[in-house]
Amino acid sequence: MGFRAAHQNGNTMALLVPDFYVLRREPTDLDESYRRTHKGWYPIDMIALVGEVTSTNHETDTGPKLRAYAAAGVPVYALINRNAATAHCFTDPTLPGDDPTKAYYGNESKVHLGEPLTLPSPYPALSTSPHP
Repeated sequence: MGFRAAHQNGNTMALLVPDFYVLRREPTDLDESYRRTHKGWYPIDMIALVGEVTSTNHETDTGPKLRAYAAAGVPVYALINRNAATAHCFTDPTLPGDDPTKAYYGNESKVHLGEPLTLPSPYPALSTSPHP
């Protein structure tokens, strides 16, 4: 699924396709109408938790995507940074003023890959151990 983050005036801020996510709800008729209107993109307010696993685009996942998710108010951003061998859980999204490039998450927890990443309730810890 792809998600559209919009500015308060309705203009598109970002189009995002997360590596994994947890939805707040199943898509409603209103969500499907939004998707048709916005050429296949669902509203980002459907997301309760979003996650990215870095690859060659680690600078995108740790910069512009992090700020876009925070600006859109996504409550939890889990980031597996393979480049740094760390996992992060960001919470408390903050958008100071109207500039999404200034958005950030107020809280961050960090572990080394191989250690469980604690996520906020009601989510279980995220295993960051390699899988065979």
